[in-house]
Amino acid sequence: MKISIITITYNRANLIGETIESVLNQTYQNFEHIIIDDGSTDNTEEVVKGYNDERILYFNYQKTSNLSTLRNYGLKHSSGDIISILDSDDLWLNNKLELIINIFKKNNEIKVITHNIKYFKNINSPKKEYYNYESDFFKNILYEAMMFKILPFPIIIFKKEILNEITFLNNFYKEGLQDFLFRVAANYKVYFIAKPLTLMRLHNGNTHSNIKNIPYYSNYFFSTTKLLLNRKINLNLFINGNYLNLKNLIKYLIK
Repeated sequence: MKISIITITYNRANLIGETIESVLNQTYQNFEHIIIDDGSTDNTEEVVKGYNDERILYFNYQKTSNLSTLRNYGLKHSSGDIISILDSDDLWLNNKLELIINIFKKNNEIKVITHNIKYFKNINSPKKEYYNYESDFFKNILYEAMMFKILPFPIIIFKKEILNEITFLNNFYKEGLQDFLFRVAANYKVYFIAKPLTLMRLHNGNTHSNIKNIPYYSNYFFSTTKLLLNRKINLNLFINGNYLNLKNLIKYLIK
């Protein structure tokens, strides 16, 4: 199985090298790393091309700031059987891809995988696991996704074949991974790995620290409304989820 890794970057010449190296150091080596540059003005292109590895594919895209559009562009240029998302400031444990491939191979019913993470500022002292799940599971997680018990981190891995049934990211959403996770979870069971396989860097440039994130809360309403109209969820879950989403928005605004 070949894995296509999609990374979006913008002015992260100082960080993306570590991200690329965490991919190159994987124990599973059948991959391509597709890097979409959203119009960087620093030397990101020089850093990426400096690795001189034919598996690293660099594309310079005209500035858009729409992560959904950029990831869809990466998907169009992918040739792998498996699609994986990786942010340009995050790091992978070196056995992540090997573990993922082994899980896909052991059960053909598994189409989508996500996993635990750790945050870090200092790579030598990462924080504890984000989720408290003690063991792996394979089940319908739409309830967990809507109730913020499993979040749409940029770590999702899936078989490309599922896109024959559900499209990838909706360009209407600047960051469409939440909507994508909802649609995936409404149609497939998801395999969750309790072990953290990605280290997510905390710094001033994190997308989630930007006030422009406010539209994400309204996007929750639009996505769940579609689920309700398509009878993928019931009214009770819709109400409870949107009530919790509103509480989260209020906390975000007053913090």
